[in-house]
Amino acid sequence: MLNRDELSTAIDLQRRSYNLLLWLSTAVLKGVIRFDRAHDYMDEAEAAEDWITGHYENLPPDARPKRELLKPFSRFFATYLTTSFELIKEPGHQLSSECGCYCRMCSYFVGAQNLKTKKLLPRDRERARKAKLVALQQLSMEHNAHLDREQLEKMIEAKNSAADVALLTYGHQLIERTHGRSAGPAVLALWREIAWDTTAPKKNFVLEADDIIRAEESLVSAMAGSK
Repeated sequence: MLNRDELSTAIDLQRRSYNLLLWLSTAVLKGVIRFDRAHDYMDEAEAAEDWITGHYENLPPDARPKRELLKPFSRFFATYLTTSFELIKEPGHQLSSECGCYCRMCSYFVGAQNLKTKKLLPRDRERARKAKLVALQQLSMEHNAHLDREQLEKMIEAKNSAADVALLTYGHQLIERTHGRSAGPAVLALWREIAWDTTAPKKNFVLEADDIIRAEESLVSAMAGSK
């Protein structure tokens, strides 16, 4: 089972690292930070931690973690270039979202010219599906449900459980990213499933740990009924 406190911490680190990403991109745009240095901070956890530690007091409050969380925060922050974004050295004119998404994870593209959302490919969605299967297999084993692959695949597809599966899997990925591990753009594919209504983002969507815990509990109940 996912730990509620660990999830809450991971979600808070996600929000703060996202805010730091926006701030850093603005600093690059204004010439306060060189592009190559910014890329180093974002691309490697130790470099990010060194920089964040050295500039801790000067970071915006909503982008500054507790000192005891500097290491997992830095690890999470360093996953953004492999997960969701590309940092563009010379973006030229202001860009608009290619995907048409103006959710929390994508709307920055208009205002932060050095950042571009990664384009999702079929392989990214397939990797997201594999991550879902792994999350369900783990949950099944933890609760001695012993569901086979076919049963788990049905849970991934079923209308009454698909959203819960995406939430559960995204929760696992949030925690993984605090350790510096990411499934790459597959995480962005999962986010789109959670934060969108078919073709449009959910208005004022905010992810909470309770949402993921509720989804996990619902899936456990569904597994019990499938034995």
